[in-house]
Amino acid sequence: MFNLDANAARSADNKSSFIDSAGKYIGAFNRAEYMEKQDTGSTGIGFTYKTREGAEAQFYLNLSYQHGTKNDGGHALLNAIMACLQLRSVSAPKPMEIEKWDKDTSSRVKVTVPGFSELCGKPLGLLIQMEIEKNSTTGMERPVIFAPFSAESEKTASEILDPRCTTPAKLEKMVQQVLKRPVVDRRAKAAGHAQQGVQQQSGPMADGPDEYDQDIPF
Repeated sequence: MFNLDANAARSADNKSSFIDSAGKYIGAFNRAEYMEKQDTGSTGIGFTYKTREGAEAQFYLNLSYQHGTKNDGGHALLNAIMACLQLRSVSAPKPMEIEKWDKDTSSRVKVTVPGFSELCGKPLGLLIQMEIEKNSTTGMERPVIFAPFSAESEKTASEILDPRCTTPAKLEKMVQQVLKRPVVDRRAKAAGHAQQGVQQQSGPMADGPDEYDQDIPF
């Protein structure tokens, strides 16, 4: 009469619909929305990530600051995500239908936005750290991407791009690093001790794409 629904079983003890703690997650993006501020010209990608257990998180990946100044850290993270998804390229944004929260109706509604469908629906691992934004007045924590990794092999981007790497080694070291400091407080009083998680995780990518361009294994 009944067959095991693994996803339903997992969700039974998942009481939060949002990712609210640091750690290693497996899931997929169901939104990769191209976003541009008309007044400043800054650009980025708005992601919605859903884990296998059904918890969600929203991320904004800044690609350029106002007047088109490139954000190197944002581009490094995007390339790391592409490597972990085994994508050599991502085409220009195209109309895609997604669900977004409508504060006026207090419900999810379907809308069409410019987006990157290649980044959606594919299994992806994310190591997530929590942070308190520097301008926060409430002290509310939010999840940020510390590092993406292959959902299948648990290799990080630089390991995937290194033809000599046969066994993942970096992720568990990163996990221990995050667990030692699961929440980063970026407010003014903690500014002297704040660390840039994105910059740390994207460091290994600095030479990765160019150095291994001829040996990309996908």
